[in-house]
Amino acid sequence: MSLLRTLVPRATRAFSTHSRVLSAEAGKAATASSSPANVPAETRRTASSSTSTSDVATTSEHLEHLVPDVQSPPQTHGIHVATIQLTSYRRKTFDLDFFADFAMRAAHAFQIPTGGIACLPVQTSLWTVPRGPFVHKKSMENFWRRTHRRSIKIYDASDATVDRWLQFLRHHEMPGVASKVQLFRRYPLGVGQQMQSAVEDRQTSEEAVRAMADEILSMQKAS
Repeated sequence: MSLLRTLVPRATRAFSTHSRVLSAEAGKAATASSSPANVPAETRRTASSSTSTSDVATTSEHLEHLVPDVQSPPQTHGIHVATIQLTSYRRKTFDLDFFADFAMRAAHAFQIPTGGIACLPVQTSLWTVPRGPFVHKKSMENFWRRTHRRSIKIYDASDATVDRWLQFLRHHEMPGVASKVQLFRRYPLGVGQQMQSAVEDRQTSEEAVRAMADEILSMQKAS
């Protein structure tokens, strides 16, 4: 659990560092494009390519130092037990990607095999409504919303482990990121008969309670 508590600040620093490096690369590219005209184009391209290569190498090393890559535990039987789908309506998917990575690392910490993070297609919803009554009755206005989604599949884990993992994610959920879980429970043969017998026993107990109550009321009336 101590390892899980340190993942959030480390991942936050890593993602913020990555964004700062990307912005720095964009600024260097803009500076290189506005360089004097007397410098040969081949020289400018060589310098920019070497600078970008060194920046990318430095960024990758820094990210690996802050947030080390975690390998998924090996699958034992390949049985699909659950699927979690994360959705967000924000234009920037930083929170969505961050929480998806956090959920996958938490699953690895619980020794749960995963299938990685899958980027689902973006859903676009469009609504067309009248702009207003009376004068603007024939004028229409469009509203649209884009839904970004990520999916993680869980394999070879007991029901108790999956419930504990989902409880941990629910405790550390992020604002603006919704989650939907699809569970696949497996029961032994004859579970239907057991459920039916449990319902019959419950009905029998209810009838016994009613009979006892009627008997008590009849005794009170007789007295």
